[in-house]
Amino acid sequence: MLEQCDFMELTEEVLQQYKGFTCKDEDITEFFTQDYADYAYQLLGKSYCFVKPDTSEIVCALTVANSSVKVDSLPSNLRNKLNRKIPNAKRRPQYPAVLVGQLAVSDLFSGHHVGDELLDFIKSWFIDPLNKTGCRYVIVDAVNHPKVFEYYQRNGFKCFKFSSPAMRSSSSLTICLTSSLIWL
Repeated sequence: MLEQCDFMELTEEVLQQYKGFTCKDEDITEFFTQDYADYAYQLLGKSYCFVKPDTSEIVCALTVANSSVKVDSLPSNLRNKLNRKIPNAKRRPQYPAVLVGQLAVSDLFSGHHVGDELLDFIKSWFIDPLNKTGCRYVIVDAVNHPKVFEYYQRNGFKCFKFSSPAMRSSSSLTICLTSSLIWL
């Protein structure tokens, strides 16, 4: 489906030209139709979308931001597993990552595996030699809902809990971009 679409930055002009955007979640719809602009203006993240030019519809949207995997906040078994793959001289207390802050598929295209295609695109986008930033991981700070976790895990993400008490209410899903065989 996405190969038939154009990829572009989400802007007010795009929303007007492509008939707006709605998805199953009202908060995410509000983000992609109103809040995304302030988020970008404040340099907190950048929103993009795939549009179907022949029907003037937005198929899906995403927001990405810079982030990191903080090794010190991981349980020792995960910290050791992560560091084992990195030469001693290159080990750091944190590793560069991209955060998928929002991700949604339009109601019109729900049920066609567009979300799976979108995650494949994000993963390939950040390992492309022409990407604008170095990142080793993709992080999703996911809503605590079984269907959401199943979706990300089906797409290669692994869930981990933080050892810090302040962060235990949050669950992150992470995928390593350096190898399809190395996951947290």
